[in-house]
Amino acid sequence: MSRRKAAKVLVVDDEPQLRELLTDALSGPEVRVMAAASGAEALDLAGRDRPDIVVADIRLSDSNGLEVIDKLRAGRDEMPAVVITGYGDAKLLTEASRRRPVDVMTKPLDIERLRAAIREELARQAQYRRLCSRTRRLRSLAKSISRRRRGDISRLDAACAELTSAYRSLSDQMTIQQWLINYQNELIGARNDDDIFAALFRTFVRRSGAVFGVAMVTDADAELCIMGRFGVPQPDPITFCRALVAPAVDAVLVDPSCALIEADEKPELFPEAIRRYLPGLTILALPLMPSSGEIIGLVVLYRKGEQPFTSDDMAFAELISIPTAMAISRNE
Repeated sequence: MSRRKAAKVLVVDDEPQLRELLTDALSGPEVRVMAAASGAEALDLAGRDRPDIVVADIRLSDSNGLEVIDKLRAGRDEMPAVVITGYGDAKLLTEASRRRPVDVMTKPLDIERLRAAIREELARQAQYRRLCSRTRRLRSLAKSISRRRRGDISRLDAACAELTSAYRSLSDQMTIQQWLINYQNELIGARNDDDIFAALFRTFVRRSGAVFGVAMVTDADAELCIMGRFGVPQPDPITFCRALVAPAVDAVLVDPSCALIEADEKPELFPEAIRRYLPGLTILALPLMPSSGEIIGLVVLYRKGEQPFTSDDMAFAELISIPTAMAISRNE
């Protein structure tokens, strides 16, 4: 079993006693402290072995601790920092705050507070790395699923690009995961198909605004039939819904995957009677497939120009389509 790599803390202070105190106080089985007596020495140490966090005094013998932090951050990911000062200079404190440090501490130091600040920052970094690893695993899984379902390398590349975009930042990744968890919790409590579709429509409204939709399930002849309509403030007439979803049904039967359709770019797909309503209208189709090749339903969501569907909506639709299909299948 491999040992976990120790986190590296760079301490920069020109007072030997305080530097030694910080080195002893912060060192441990999972933390290695690198101590520097000057800004130049700190930059040299960091150049040879980049730290995970820096603890720097503002006043140094050869430079300003804030300048050292700026140089450590230059051209790289932002370096977390704890700023130490023995002066109550308001201007310096303001300058320190602009660096968005983990904490700003005044002398005499509260060592326990410093330890806690560093622990929390290192824990945040560890969580970030775990989430990145999880994102990579999800991306690999998505590739495998797409390969089995489509066998089309160009469509696989597009799906990977969408997934990469959806998980581009830590906050986006955490937000999507939380939405998915909340939605799955609603599915667990759903008693019938109406509850399931209501939960799906409600989730999209909460995530990104008003939406219209049509829920379809297969009948005894394996034909997709409309079982419900949804809209804010109210659903559209059934005749309009039937005309609007027909191209989405055709597209999903040819290629059973989530699809985003800009209606006014392909007016020839729609009946003449509704073409005047197409400008600005976007359609998001979610086929419900509990297993590969088995379509048991279809959800068609659409918006009328106020706020079109985005790549994030597409990515979220792909995430929820399978659990939705399994919930519908459970009720059969």
